Amino acid sequence: MKKLVTLLMVVAFLSCNNQTKQSVIKTDDELTANIELLLDKYVNNDFDVSEYYADDVVCKINNIEFSGYDNLMPGFQAHHEILYTDISVEDLYVHTNYFADGEVWSNVWFTWKGKGQTTGDDYSNRGHFDYRWEDGKIVELLAYYSETAEMTEAAAYAAANAEK
Repeated sequence: MKKLVTLLMVVAFLSCNNQTKQSVIKTDDELTANIELLLDKYVNNDFDVSEYYADDVVCKINNIEFSGYDNLMPGFQAHHEILYTDISVEDLYVHTNYFADGEVWSNVWFTWKGKGQTTGDDYSNRGHFDYRWEDGKIVELLAYYSETAEMTEAAAYAAANAEK
């Protein structure tokens, strides 16, 4: 019986040592900190962030897909310049997945808040973003949130400016 228990312990030990790479989730790593920094910069209307994005970043925002850093930033800037004031990001949670196959993704959950520049309405919107990293740069951004606030405020802005 002792030999059987010893044999099972040896097999269990060897099995643990022969496992393939495992995926790891981190909340205290550099990439997670970079995402938190990017969100702080967004809230503060600071879009000097090109070192974090690949020039040809692929962006999938709900059902819209486009490519390029130069196409992404104007949309974020328009939030401050045209659509909203008092922008904040609350209830923030970020982690980064280091997958066994080598892919690296940061996942973000948050509540976005802002006040419409045209309507004066207060908006609150839950969001989820995913960022895929390669060579220290974001190469893909997936964003999921309700577009109601953007559509409402953009329509009000367009109507107000059509009258001028």
